[in-house]
Amino acid sequence: MSASVLAQLTLGYRYLWNRQRQAAAVELFVQTAPGATGVDARHLVSTLTELWPARAPRLLLSIRQGALLHDMLVHGLADGAWIVVPQQALDHPVLRQRVQQALARGLPLVWQGGPGQQPDLELAGRFQLGMYTLDEAQAAQALRAVRERPPHGPATPDAAAPLPAGQVLQAPPSRVLADWALDQQGAWAVAGWPLEELLEQLRRQPGGPSREVIEQLLRAIERDASLAQLEELLNADPVLAYRFLAHINQPALKLRAPIDTLERGLMVLGLKHVQEWLRGQLAQASAETDLRPLRLQLVTRAHLLEHLLDPGDEAELRRELYLCGLFSQLDSLLGQPLAMALEHLPLSQRILQALLEHSGPYHPALQLARALEGAQTRATQQLCESYGFAQEDVNRALLRTLIGQSG
Repeated sequence: MSASVLAQLTLGYRYLWNRQRQAAAVELFVQTAPGATGVDARHLVSTLTELWPARAPRLLLSIRQGALLHDMLVHGLADGAWIVVPQQALDHPVLRQRVQQALARGLPLVWQGGPGQQPDLELAGRFQLGMYTLDEAQAAQALRAVRERPPHGPATPDAAAPLPAGQVLQAPPSRVLADWALDQQGAWAVAGWPLEELLEQLRRQPGGPSREVIEQLLRAIERDASLAQLEELLNADPVLAYRFLAHINQPALKLRAPIDTLERGLMVLGLKHVQEWLRGQLAQASAETDLRPLRLQLVTRAHLLEHLLDPGDEAELRRELYLCGLFSQLDSLLGQPLAMALEHLPLSQRILQALLEHSGPYHPALQLARALEGAQTRATQQLCESYGFAQEDVNRALLRTLIGQSG
């Protein structure tokens, strides 16, 4: 995308999670940067279409300004990104007309409602999807449906439920409601996982490493996968990556020097011993699919940190940046203070400064990576100004990261 377009936008994102708790789509929040004028919607459409590959999750564009939304409705492509249309936009006569025209020419639009809102009856059936938000009464109704569902009964969507089958539930206030939407009501996806509730639960009752990731690693070793492939799989689970580094650096192994990267640990330990160690981890492994969104969120944050502080060809520095992002919420995952969790790992001073002291060269990028995880694009813009990040560079880093995630 050209510098002129990226420099005039502030972005944020959230994942939409399907029934398998994998990324079905990415919602990209797009806002015109303060002082920017005349964002070229035609160029934005053409470049996103060119950049976004088929293997990446479905892209939804949530545009925060009426003028840019208007232009995107005019220039959007039928086979391009899906454009989110808030219910309030339909109350504006000009925007409503543009929505009707866009629907008529086959542009994929997604209706988005506030708490308790229902889509416009005239247009409801013409949207690609609807994004519903439960109000308090609707949330209570859904919770009653969960309690009244017969044990082991069939997951038959309730036609009277506040969320129609095949649609999207926005920002569910609890895991119970997220599970209800996906497993009982047949939702297409949930937009935004209730991660705070999940993290609070893990603080009280820490979970183990991912059984899914362990089994993938064991199969990869059996088929003689490359060291890089094994490292990538190990990097997919922060708890497993942490345990592996802790294991390889235990005094009992009597290594000559500390091991500070997963790659070096795999090389030093040897694949036969890695297999044995992985099999030993299965006894404590978790098969909880609701943890998948948290793992992908941390993996995305880790990759975003790499791109924000692009180390170029410095592979060791890239691995260091990745671990900084991957371990940024270990305290919640392990149920212990972060300083205690990290004290026996030979991590660089730069990682420790960012994670424990909230200082050092990685701290600004880590703050920025966290800020990009949502719709509050103003916070991103403020951090860019405070730390001297160019908005264009941040947007490039985010797009590059999201394109690289296949869910």
